[in-house]
Amino acid sequence: MSAPGVSPELRAPLSTSVKFFDWNRPQTAEAVEISTRGVFLKTTAPLAEDRLLTLRLQLTDGTRPFTVLGRVIRTVKGSLFRPGGMDVRFIDLAASDRLTIEAYVQRRTLRAA
Repeated sequence: MSAPGVSPELRAPLSTSVKFFDWNRPQTAEAVEISTRGVFLKTTAPLAEDRLLTLRLQLTDGTRPFTVLGRVIRTVKGSLFRPGGMDVRFIDLAASDRLTIEAYVQRRTLRAA
């Protein structure tokens, strides 16, 4: 459940390297933005839509890293104005990690406003 006044669709910028596992193959991508529902990963080799992956995330505010199961819901072809990559929806996120992300998003969007 979201804090009062914080939309679950609200996204915040995030610039950090994310390790993820496609089955047993470790890979790395650059996170671009995050919400309590998912993360956009910039990569030249996005996985197919509906693909499950395990992500190891650490926010840039020094909070502890956490692991989450995700599903690729959309792939984006890169262009001059938008990086290529994939939108990953969180499907198994611990409540404490959701609260951590929510607090991060709220801080980052207030700072940017």
